[in-house]
Amino acid sequence: MEYYCAMVMTGAEKSFKQEAEKATRESFPESKFFYFERKLRTNQGKYFDAPLFPGYVFFQTEKLSDDFFLLLKSIKNFCRVLHSNQDPTKLLGAALAELQEYIKKGEYWGLSKVEFQEGKSVKIISGPLMGLEGRIYKINKKKKRITITSAIFPDKKFDLMYEDIRVIE
Repeated sequence: MEYYCAMVMTGAEKSFKQEAEKATRESFPESKFFYFERKLRTNQGKYFDAPLFPGYVFFQTEKLSDDFFLLLKSIKNFCRVLHSNQDPTKLLGAALAELQEYIKKGEYWGLSKVEFQEGKSVKIISGPLMGLEGRIYKINKKKKRITITSAIFPDKKFDLMYEDIRVIE
């Protein structure tokens, strides 16, 4: 299987995923689409679900053929396959390993317990991301959020909630 990332209109990730699954079901039954959400909290303490990677839907297919690509392009809210439609880039190495870990954990994530220290590595000690490690970019203790970088998108950052803080010595 080959794994890729599609850029879609922000806010349309779920609908794109559903439409892509319908559109590819008959001609490309081996293909699968993935969209990940995590739980966050507002300043008022209310919880809500938010996309882990806003504007992106991941997919697997046997091969990114011209027919598959044309079908993707015809789906509403599709922008492009990363890095470009002329040069689609397969996810490989650490990025692929991270994506496969996300797929194993499921698409909807609750809260996770984290061990961390700013500028160091983060380790998830419980919850849906248990066992994953990453690089801390920023800590917001007031909101109980950490911003980390991902091997899939090294230049992008995303927030995770934490409930239990332990500093790694």
